Amino acid sequence: MEEVNASTRAALVNILCAPRSGSLKPISGSGVIVSPSGVILTNAHVAQYVLLSQDPRFDLSCTIRVGAPAQPALIADVLFMPSVWVAEHARDITIDKPTGTGEHDYALLRVVSTISGTPLPGPLPYLEPDSREAIGFLDDQVLAAGYPAEFVGGIAAQYGLYPVSSISTIRELLTFSSGSVDIFSIGGVVEAQGGSSGGPVVNVWGRLIGMITTTSEGATTAERDLRALTLSYINTDIAAQSGKNLQTILTGNITEQANDFRQNVAPVLIAKYVAVLSH
Repeated sequence: MEEVNASTRAALVNILCAPRSGSLKPISGSGVIVSPSGVILTNAHVAQYVLLSQDPRFDLSCTIRVGAPAQPALIADVLFMPSVWVAEHARDITIDKPTGTGEHDYALLRVVSTISGTPLPGPLPYLEPDSREAIGFLDDQVLAAGYPAEFVGGIAAQYGLYPVSSISTIRELLTFSSGSVDIFSIGGVVEAQGGSSGGPVVNVWGRLIGMITTTSEGATTAERDLRALTLSYINTDIAAQSGKNLQTILTGNITEQANDFRQNVAPVLIAKYVAVLSH
């Protein structure tokens, strides 16, 4: 798995959002680049901060960081985020540790520039998503990666955050309602903590088959259960929500799609957050 680990870490990113003022708290999450043009898959509960940073009413700065320790490298905006997730969870942005099942909890970001504003240096390292159904089975070996931040403290999360990757196995297959495999558990690995959300779960062939989304309660990572959305679930749900599957989005005109989201969808979603935060 040494080669798989190297390629996974190369595509792994940290998403750090810090408010300059206001009631929002800093957040640190993970993501994975899924196309050479710079599309990042992460959780909706991470991407919501990137969404708000696009609105001048929120004095919020978000950067995409890479490396060990994580260093600011890229600027991104939102390419797609499920409206149904925002409708159900916008109010949770005021809660310190919101809970959820992970349903609809995914989003796509688009890298727009380097942190210095210079053009991107060419194709970015990425992981190939494998959205086929029944691609992960019980006891299959997988590698999970992320930028866990829960136990390192606020300052360390900003200035001394390191990526972590662990080999584990699929221990449980779960469904939301349809009977399909929508989520799987890989047990209590070190990534089972805040900050790992959005990180990749990769099979032995180096294909992206899951995205870290939730953990169960526990005082230590060993006592927790780390769960990941399957790429097959994300692909099916994104098609239900947008009319396009993941591959169609990734091979389409990314700039055009991002602009359409910014103009036609983002204002409606942001209004929901404004309503929550103005009370």
